[in-house]
Amino acid sequence: MLQFVIKGKEKFPPAEETQMVLEGGCRWIQISVDAADDNECNLKAVAESVMPVCRENDAFLVIEDDVDLVDDLKVHGVFLRDNCRSTVLEARERLGAHAVIGVYAETPEEILALRGLDVDYVCVPEAHIGNDAQTLPEKYRQMIKSLREGGVDFHVVASGEFALDVLPALIGAGCAGVAMSASIADAENPKLATAMVVEELEHARFGDASGV
Repeated sequence: MLQFVIKGKEKFPPAEETQMVLEGGCRWIQISVDAADDNECNLKAVAESVMPVCRENDAFLVIEDDVDLVDDLKVHGVFLRDNCRSTVLEARERLGAHAVIGVYAETPEEILALRGLDVDYVCVPEAHIGNDAQTLPEKYRQMIKSLREGGVDFHVVASGEFALDVLPALIGAGCAGVAMSASIADAENPKLATAMVVEELEHARFGDASGV
């Protein structure tokens, strides 16, 4: 799974950028609060411009932090940078069982503190795992192992601007997917850049159709 994060610093308008990314095979869009410079009205405008594109392409859309806006627009869910238990509980109560709730976390301890809550996935940035490409997948593997041993089975999404050759190892380490932004948005051809990421992820998860 690839999550593409709209941060509003890209060379294309959000709706156009989203269209290219979806044409490349991505089916999960996240709107960062940075996309609107933390201005609620502008964040709503960004979301409303992206929603039709996501609907036409049967793609998930989540918005960072603004539970009220998610509820108002009835998009698929919210991504919470505040991983306090009370924040997650309030979001679930407000949005209901059908909503997707993702949570930002930097350490296994933060994730283990959410044990028992209805969380769909946790997003862990590479900067808090380690930036050595040779050891990065193993560090995610160790984190996921510690979570499973602690009785937590949330999906773990690795967040960063990963090289293509690192993606198979991240999936092999147990990550459910990756969240990326600039490496796709700043590419000469975002559609092609997305397709290359999606191909690597799908190959890592499913292998060749021939079974070889």
